[in-house]
Amino acid sequence: MLEIHEKKSFEGYENIVSKINAEKIKVIESFSSDVVDGYGVYSVSGDKITVYDYDGSDLNIIDGIIRTILFKGQFKGINVCEFALLDESKYDKLKALKFINDSDKIIHDIADFMNNCKKCKELQ
Repeated sequence: MLEIHEKKSFEGYENIVSKINAEKIKVIESFSSDVVDGYGVYSVSGDKITVYDYDGSDLNIIDGIIRTILFKGQFKGINVCEFALLDESKYDKLKALKFINDSDKIIHDIADFMNNCKKCKELQ
C-alpha cells in the first residue's frame, strides 16, 4: 500500500535543498511496504506552491507525490502551483502525466485541475 508522509528534516535531501533559494521548504516521501520509493521537494510562499524536485519508482508514484503536494496546497488555501525543477529532464514525466504542457509550467487553478482530473473521477 502506498503511503506518503512529510519528513520532519532534510536528512538525505541536503544536496537538493542546498540548491533551492526559498523559505518554507518541505520534503515528502512515498513508501511502499515500508521502503521509500519516491519523494517530492517543494516550498510554500504566499499564494503559491513551487515544486523543485521529485522522483519515483514509476509514473503512478510520481503522480501520487505531485497530487499530494497539490492537496497540501489546497488545504492551506493555495490554488497555484509552479514547477521550477532543478533537473530539466524531469519535465517530460510531468507532461506525460498531464500536470503541465509544453507552453506552461504552472497550474493556475489547482482546484479546477483536481476537479477535472479524469483519473480522479474514475476513482470516485
